[in-house]
Amino acid sequence: MFGNNITNKKPSFYGGLVGIRQEEPLKAVIFDLDGTLTTVGSVWQHIHERLGTWENGGLVSLEAFMAGRIGYLEFALRDAALWKGVSRERLEAIVSEIPLRPGAREVVATLKRDGYRLALLSSGLDVLASRVAAALGFEVWVSNSLGFRNGVLDGRVTIHVTWDGKPRYVPRICDVLGVEPSQVAAIGDSMGDALVFPEVALGIAFNAPPEVETWADFSVRDGDLRAILPLLTPREQTGSRIKRVPDRLVPEIAGSPG
Repeated sequence: MFGNNITNKKPSFYGGLVGIRQEEPLKAVIFDLDGTLTTVGSVWQHIHERLGTWENGGLVSLEAFMAGRIGYLEFALRDAALWKGVSRERLEAIVSEIPLRPGAREVVATLKRDGYRLALLSSGLDVLASRVAAALGFEVWVSNSLGFRNGVLDGRVTIHVTWDGKPRYVPRICDVLGVEPSQVAAIGDSMGDALVFPEVALGIAFNAPPEVETWADFSVRDGDLRAILPLLTPREQTGSRIKRVPDRLVPEIAGSPG
């Protein structure tokens, strides 16, 4: 059913091996949320579109951020300000429209059955991350938080994970799960996820653009998340991988940071 859509990216993109090490068997997986566990690429944009604030608000701020005219915090604060006064109930209803990616439940169930520890790491929003983490049974989740007062959005936002801030959470997640980075796989579709790939044993780009794929050990293109399973199961066969570390350390910004 799956397998022909998996590409080993490193040999075609890197002529020499920057670093080689024999990996330990994988014990944990860190998942991206938007576009990976769900079919919506950005919860931020989804909320904007449902509230009618995208074209003249969110998109304008995104373009300013991408051009370097504003920082990430200002970018997020502008989004939150546009949603001020929206009730928690309405926001949660909007977010509840976001579907899980086909195969997400089956992948999580299979990995948990095989003994993997699972974490969700997102530069999106907790209103979605908490729901997905609870529904799928993740042990750890990290995301950004919107502020509420008396049941309505008050324009505040707390940024825990910037677009490029995921790598700093890898050691923390490993500590909580009781594993080493050399025992971890990471799966995602954005440049924020690409920065995580060199920090762990196995980086899997899922439906990602080419600039993200170049950072991954493998690239998977499929509408069903179960397509990643051949790379992770059975777990005892995941220990003989060659790790190729990119020779460039900081990629250019590409794609929506949300």
